[in-house]
Amino acid sequence: MSKKFRDDLISNDVSFRYIFNDLLEKGEIKEYPDSLWKIISSDKTPIRINREPFAFKDLFHLDLNEGRCKMCATEMVLLLDKLGYYSEAVECVNEHLKGTSGSVYGGHWYVEVKSSMEHYLIDTSLVIVGSVEAFENLGHKVIRKIDIDTLFKEDSSLIDYYDNMIVDRTRLH
Repeated sequence: MSKKFRDDLISNDVSFRYIFNDLLEKGEIKEYPDSLWKIISSDKTPIRINREPFAFKDLFHLDLNEGRCKMCATEMVLLLDKLGYYSEAVECVNEHLKGTSGSVYGGHWYVEVKSSMEHYLIDTSLVIVGSVEAFENLGHKVIRKIDIDTLFKEDSSLIDYYDNMIVDRTRLH
């Protein structure tokens, strides 16, 4: 699977490349673990892009996550909630993302997952997981965090979407 957005950013921004590679080498950020890919693959809800249906995993395999960070973060929050995980969509700005696809001013979205056992962040554009500190080091500056109830209040169409989500729980084992 290619990671076009991340690869383009790394090749075009020397400062970001240095920070990203340093965090990756230190293990402070990581590629998605198999357990997260299983969660993503369990989502069979059709996501329409240009009237064409895709599964959530297709967005990553076909580089359709580029420029769609809010949509991907929202989908991840809804999916995680369906599976019993508490998460929030996080709106941020990052100077390194200025002028990238879908981000004229550096606006960006990612997901924060919290439980009594773990706390980590998921970036659906960079296709990485990491800690709050690692994401801050990448340049992510939090504007606000939105839980699922607030997502529903801000976009009531998500309620019906959530109710009709197709999740294949057999893929999680």
